[in-house]
Amino acid sequence: MLINSSFICLSELHKKETCEAVTIIETPPMVVVGVVGYVNTPGGLRSLSTVWAQHLSEEVRRRFYKNWCKSKKKAFTKYCKKYESEDGKKDIQTQLEKLKKYCTVIRVLAHTQVFYTCILILTSLFD
Repeated sequence: MLINSSFICLSELHKKETCEAVTIIETPPMVVVGVVGYVNTPGGLRSLSTVWAQHLSEEVRRRFYKNWCKSKKKAFTKYCKKYESEDGKKDIQTQLEKLKKYCTVIRVLAHTQVFYTCILILTSLFD
């Protein structure tokens, strides 16, 4: 609850306290993990290419699996090796240059870092 004191002279609430309902939402911090470039076509936007970040956390990679526990956890391992070689770095740079040159819309792929919220701590207190 937010308590306000009104000081507007012509108001009915002059020198009276009012209560307003507010909602406080705790949102975790976000991290950029990739970039997608789109090109305008007569049928709408079409994705031209996607460039992913070099280091993707386990939180991101587990979202690409239906069952993370039974998987081999190999998502993006080959893509991360591109950043190690010079040819791979040049390939990524050419993709970024192509995005700058041809794309009309560029969007960021982001994910939240859920482990920074206090929700997990609070739920354990109520159990």
